[in-house]
Amino acid sequence: MLYNGDIMNIVDSSLQQDFDTNSAWKAVEIGMACVSLNSSDRPNMNEVVNELKECLAAELSRKRTGRRKTKKEGSIESVPLNLAIELGPLAR
Repeated sequence: MLYNGDIMNIVDSSLQQDFDTNSAWKAVEIGMACVSLNSSDRPNMNEVVNELKECLAAELSRKRTGRRKTKKEGSIESVPLNLAIELGPLAR
């Protein structure tokens, strides 16, 4: 599916194709980089978190504007996030 560029079958079908394809591809690319055979090619956790924040920001922005972005549309708007508060409990 990756080789064929089939993002619709990679992403969870329960989303019913209601997601930003650019963000989905970015998340897949981050995941693939994390499992690279060569450890020097793997991103560090700060890079992973920052990239995923960008994916989430794009999705939240898309939801706020009430429209669906596709690969062909313009740039992704950056939205500041405080993930420690918005997404889960603090580390112990």
